[in-house]
Amino acid sequence: MTAQTIRLRFSYCEHDWITEDVDSPAAAEPILLRVASEGDWCEVDDEPEEYDTLDALVERAEQVVVGEWGMPAAAVQAPVGKLRAIIAEGGWTFAAGDFSEFVGNNQDTELLVKLVRD
Repeated sequence: MTAQTIRLRFSYCEHDWITEDVDSPAAAEPILLRVASEGDWCEVDDEPEEYDTLDALVERAEQVVVGEWGMPAAAVQAPVGKLRAIIAEGGWTFAAGDFSEFVGNNQDTELLVKLVRD
């Protein structure tokens, strides 16, 4: 039997909500938490390769979102909790992941994962 693969992305979609009104971490926090709790993982074609364990991916995301940005851990834990549910419910195994930070006009903060199952 051929192994199945799925690639999923979670985006904080900053380009959809960062405006002049969101000019401080305090102003961004409730929006970031809402996006983290309401957002979904979407299937994509991109191929992650930077992290080979989910724990390493989560650690990097928390270093940036919690450590550098000063946001609550829930901003990372909420989407990761959804991912863990997808993994458990679908019988998936984490194979690889990437984390990318918000960069001005170029990209939103995103978690990208590759899951496999037999």
